[in-house]
Amino acid sequence: LRFAVVLTAAPSLLTSAFQPRVAPPIPSRPKRATRPLFNFLDDYKASRDAGGGEEDPDDGFPPAVCESEIHRVRFSTTAGDFTVAVDRSLSPSGVGRFLDLVESGFFDDQLLYRVIPGFVIQFGVASDPSVQARWDPGAGETDVVPPLPDEPNRSRFRMGTLSFAGSGIDSRSCHLCIALEPGGAFLGDAPHETTLGHVEGDGLLALETVARNFEESGYPDLTSLQGPLAMGGNEAASEYPNLDRIIACGRV
Repeated sequence: LRFAVVLTAAPSLLTSAFQPRVAPPIPSRPKRATRPLFNFLDDYKASRDAGGGEEDPDDGFPPAVCESEIHRVRFSTTAGDFTVAVDRSLSPSGVGRFLDLVESGFFDDQLLYRVIPGFVIQFGVASDPSVQARWDPGAGETDVVPPLPDEPNRSRFRMGTLSFAGSGIDSRSCHLCIALEPGGAFLGDAPHETTLGHVEGDGLLALETVARNFEESGYPDLTSLQGPLAMGGNEAASEYPNLDRIIACGRV
């Protein structure tokens, strides 16, 4: 999941009818903005073209470096609630950062601003720009929590997999995504695409509702909102009142 630089919202490249291993229509490259944006499509296409994402039961993953330690976080959203179970053995520093963000209230009132049905739900821009500036190196502040070093992916991506988004090597900070089926299964090859855990049980229905609500809204791919949201908070998305959002989340 790499940074893409976009000035205007581009048409959605993936829909609920997305078929894996088939190239989505690719629009002409937009002009570059001054602030980089996370974009999952580049990594998906690279993985697809390289033959990634194939189901291979013999594929091995690196061994854990610590004991399994499960933590559950419940998200209350406008599309319903879901619980994600993260395991510190999958990504010790990644899970630690995620729990730090949860406990700080970072995700409260946060928009699920980028949704590609059949691929990903993306979030990680605080409703308050001053909060974002503390956690996001891209915000340009000097007093910022540094990004995390990469860790190897230790679990296959599937529907409901939680991971950081990033811009390449050692770029995990506060931007996250949740994989949707079927396209999300192609994730996991980029350095920053490391499974933290998975959404449990009926919580997958809430993810499906988020995707369906976005599809029914008719909104385009809103990757370009990332920069304005970081600078101006949720007001920057005033033209998109039907976006779902996280009301609150906390450990359970």
